[in-house]
Amino acid sequence: MSLSESDVEGMETKKDVEGLIKALQYKGDPDVRKKAAIALGDIGDARAVEPLIEALKDGEYNVRWEAGKTLVKLGEPAVEPLIEALKDDDYNARRGAADALGKIGEPAVEPLIQALKDKDNLVRENTAKALREIGDARAVEPLIEALKDENSLVREHTAKALVKIGDARALEPLIEALKDEALGVREGAAEALGEIGDPRAVEPLIEALKDGEYLVRRLAAEALGKIGDPRMFEPLTQILKDIDRFARRIAVQAFVKAGKPAVETLIQSLNDEHKSLRRGAAIALGNIGDPRAVEPLIEALKDEDFNVRKDAAKSLGKIGDARAIEPLTSALNDKDTSVRKAVKEALEMIEAKKS
Repeated sequence: MSLSESDVEGMETKKDVEGLIKALQYKGDPDVRKKAAIALGDIGDARAVEPLIEALKDGEYNVRWEAGKTLVKLGEPAVEPLIEALKDDDYNARRGAADALGKIGEPAVEPLIQALKDKDNLVRENTAKALREIGDARAVEPLIEALKDENSLVREHTAKALVKIGDARALEPLIEALKDEALGVREGAAEALGEIGDPRAVEPLIEALKDGEYLVRRLAAEALGKIGDPRMFEPLTQILKDIDRFARRIAVQAFVKAGKPAVETLIQSLNDEHKSLRRGAAIALGNIGDPRAVEPLIEALKDEDFNVRKDAAKSLGKIGDARAIEPLTSALNDKDTSVRKAVKEALEMIEAKKS
């Protein structure tokens, strides 16, 4: 029997749930299946739950999407079947179930907490994803326990859930998770500790700056920037030497966020033998804008590395101190084109601030 979208509209008008369930399974036209999923959501009959979960496996993305949205609309009656679907062999069904549970929100929290103990790794992993989506503090203690899970992917998504919730009860377990063998767990732990913002995490995060994986170093630097403890200054100068340019950029941002207390450390770093540290220090000093940096940045206009000279000029322009006019004017004769361009722009910025 063939079905059309107009047939589905007629079924919706009559509230023909059984007919719409059959339309949801109609292989002839994905638009019919999609429209049936939407109609079942508008009617709101719990009989549609199981067929809609089956529709999460549909080959057409739009059908899966509408089936998931309808399951969210149906709410609490869909929770237990969706949790069961977390262990489905079909990836789309598992993903769709986790997404739907996360969007159902509060009614799904307690059943999801129970599902964290499921014997199936996939169920526990997708449960952690759903709890992350919800971000309910009731899940903190069970998630802390799940940080000890034997499966690394479960631990990883658990750590990410704790990032979203940002509850200080997770502090000690997350500090311990910075040493986890799984990269994703260490990443999630570093990010979560930054969200929690507790100074007790500073020393462990400083240690994490030495992690062999650049992603962990980035996230540890970012977390330290969020906490803003002066103990981070010296270790972060080492990240300004990191081979990963994104890690260096994050370290600069952390110094800028710290502001004036970081200035002396950065001034000292302008004399370091490592050019990327000198360059990062010059950039950070310009963004902080403290006049104490003017004389050291003037000196940096003579640096052997053209990038350091260029960034020193840019920073002097940002600070806008008249003491830099004469040294910058001399630097207009720099042998490097990019430096001369930066010097010219810096002088223009200083003049603009004077007028």
